Amino acid sequence: MTIAMRMNINWENPISSTISDQLIVNYTQTDYRIGTAAECITLRIDQYSEPLAQFLVTLNQSCAAIISAYNPCSQLVSDEKNVAAHESLRHFLICHAYQSIESVHTDPAGVWPAEKSFFIPGIDIHSAKSLGQQFNQNAIVWIDRDAIPRLHLLR
Repeated sequence: MTIAMRMNINWENPISSTISDQLIVNYTQTDYRIGTAAECITLRIDQYSEPLAQFLVTLNQSCAAIISAYNPCSQLVSDEKNVAAHESLRHFLICHAYQSIESVHTDPAGVWPAEKSFFIPGIDIHSAKSLGQQFNQNAIVWIDRDAIPRLHLLR
């Protein structure tokens, strides 16, 4: 049994998933910060967040996703490529009238470099998964009305 099965992680196709257990552990131990200022909300996978619940109410939304364009397929690429991919994601969100808040993922252990991302309130799960796949991501973070961030594997 894989770690994804033990942790009840959602994924597109569990039989053919190519994401290693260690990488999934890394994703689940990451701090996902909405916003980049001192007033950010820090989220952890599978942990309820009261500040997030209140924020969703303030935004009048019942769901959200966190999506990054950094390091496609979790393969480290240059800062230039990451910045270009992030700006491409920003452009997509603007062109499709998605509200978004720039965010960042950080590894508390400091093994992985910080990655910029976007918190996208109101995006439906299918659009969020499609967008993550479009930017060659292994996973996205999905948040439903219960304000519990959940990892959704895409490969």
